[in-house]
Amino acid sequence: MEIALRAAIGTVFLEFVGWVLNAFVIPPTGFDQLRDHEGLSGAILQLSLSAAVLAVLAGAWLLCAVWMRRGHNWARLVMIVAGAGNLLFMFNDMSMNGFGLAALDWSLPSSYAPDIFIAAIAVVLLLPASRAYFSAAKPAG
Repeated sequence: MEIALRAAIGTVFLEFVGWVLNAFVIPPTGFDQLRDHEGLSGAILQLSLSAAVLAVLAGAWLLCAVWMRRGHNWARLVMIVAGAGNLLFMFNDMSMNGFGLAALDWSLPSSYAPDIFIAAIAVVLLLPASRAYFSAAKPAG
């Protein structure tokens, strides 16, 4: 469970780094594109909203990881479903972009690394040792 918890924290870190890279560093930056279409104030508003949603989702993911670590099987199941869903969305996105092989650049790791971490968490949570952990951690009630 420690591996899954640390990977969940790493996922949040990678999500924020990827967001910053795509919004401000990797050309064409999201900020530049938004500024061209929405103007400066519109771009700032959109990026602020995007950052707020990312922070809320990251907080929910971390809470779920903490509850999973405490032995709540429902949190484990949520993380497994999120991992499977992210993997499907990643493959769908990659197939729409020609699997990213035409343009190998920094946008690939910044886009797909968090999804790979989330899928890895799902795999760890499906291992027999994980199932045994949750069987032993059932709350008495």
